[in-house]
Amino acid sequence: ISENKIGIKLCIKKASDATVQPKKPIRKRARKPRSLNEDSSDETSPEKRNRRAEKPRPKKTNNNTEKRSAEEAYTPPKDQSVWANGLPESVLYTIFKNAVQEEGCLPTLIRLSEVCTAWYKVSQQCSLWRTVDLGTWGRDRFKTEPRLKWLIENRLQHATEVGLANWKVTNVQCVLDKLLEAAPGLTTISLAGWKALSTDHLMFLVQNFKSLRNLDLSSVNAEVNANKTAVGQTSMCNAIKEMGSRLTHLHLAHNRLSGIPQIVKALATHCPNLLLLDLSNVNTVAMSHGILHIEQLQHGCQKLKVLRITNSHINLSTASLQEQMESPGFPELEELSVASLADEARLFNDEFLQRILKTSTKLTLLDVRGCARLTHDSLIRLPTWDLKHLFLSGCSINRDMGAGLELIASKWAHSLIEFDLAWASATKPLDDALKALADKGSESPLKYLNLCGSSVSLEAVKEVLANCPHINAINLASCRGLPRGVKRLLQGAQEIAELRENLGVTLKCAPGAQSALAPSSPTDT
Repeated sequence: ISENKIGIKLCIKKASDATVQPKKPIRKRARKPRSLNEDSSDETSPEKRNRRAEKPRPKKTNNNTEKRSAEEAYTPPKDQSVWANGLPESVLYTIFKNAVQEEGCLPTLIRLSEVCTAWYKVSQQCSLWRTVDLGTWGRDRFKTEPRLKWLIENRLQHATEVGLANWKVTNVQCVLDKLLEAAPGLTTISLAGWKALSTDHLMFLVQNFKSLRNLDLSSVNAEVNANKTAVGQTSMCNAIKEMGSRLTHLHLAHNRLSGIPQIVKALATHCPNLLLLDLSNVNTVAMSHGILHIEQLQHGCQKLKVLRITNSHINLSTASLQEQMESPGFPELEELSVASLADEARLFNDEFLQRILKTSTKLTLLDVRGCARLTHDSLIRLPTWDLKHLFLSGCSINRDMGAGLELIASKWAHSLIEFDLAWASATKPLDDALKALADKGSESPLKYLNLCGSSVSLEAVKEVLANCPHINAINLASCRGLPRGVKRLLQGAQEIAELRENLGVTLKCAPGAQSALAPSSPTDT
């Protein structure tokens, strides 16, 4: 430090010339030129040059450049097949239209467009692109806003049902404007995963698309207390009131909702034609926001066919006996899903099930997995007699040592196509239930049986395999009462046949044998 304590003195010693070592120059390796005399004198050099010409060094390229070069290098053949030039475009259009109706728009039209030039031309007609699900087909990295705008302008001009789930859209209003210009007659739209969707966007959607009746707003709200989210209480009530009687399908799954009582009241008041209500995996801000007034919904939505409350923090409201008696129920209900995890299993009991299904004679699917407070009495008293899909995994019914499981199987043995009895721990009731299914013989329509983790016996499994000819899948994973080699999921006719062979089971009545023996018409007799 200097004497005045203002600066710092540095003493630098210069090295001598002898100690300084010069830097070595960087030598670049140069290619040695070949002389013409050596090429002409070497007899094998022309052959070597020909081999190098035949086998060029491959260039290091990624998959995108290879695909791009392949597309640029492709040239359609001049002579097309008779299926291209020999058929008029109207015939090809009719064939493509039938294929789209059977298999769906995507990826059918994409595959057809890659056949030849004529097929490509027909497949690009916008009238074929009516029902398009862009959320299922396509990778996430391609779901960008510019690509979506191009698809709307060039493919969706006649679309009526569009799925746009999980597309990365920031300027939502611009996309909705283009969609309105291209497809004003839209009836179904899925905006699942659109985090930027706000209240104004939802009102624009329901006010300008006059034919819109199916709305999917799953996984929309990103924040708990988002005031401008499209699935907020005020936003949903206004949209429901605006749509009115034309709303038939409403999906609100995977959202954090507030004001469910107000939303249900708006549906019951303004939407008499509602057919589907999906509240699966819904979280609520507080318990008071998750109260479902089922009798109010039954009075206003008599045509409801599908009700899903799977894994949701929703509890039925209390109702007096007079309110329950005056409620008309859901006479058209076909599907009810109230499956729950361990935390919500205590909420659903026999009383709730009876209040929902008191008049549902057309029910075909019932999912009560994980509902620990349900008993077999409530299921036996259900008014439906043609149940096709029944899921009982994790219920207390599977642990009951009484005859309840056998009574349930006997009641719907003539109609059950899919039966879930996973993790049933009571061996004798489970075996008796399977034998009740097997007693129907060739009349049993059973195709899918889930016995994963259950204590089923080998004799009961053999009984089902011998008497149920239509069974196509059986899950025997983790069944401790079965021998090794069969404890897994078996699917398809070949694996089921191998299982019968390994267990030494012979099918008593093959599929269609009963109908083959019976006379087809009175004139045949």
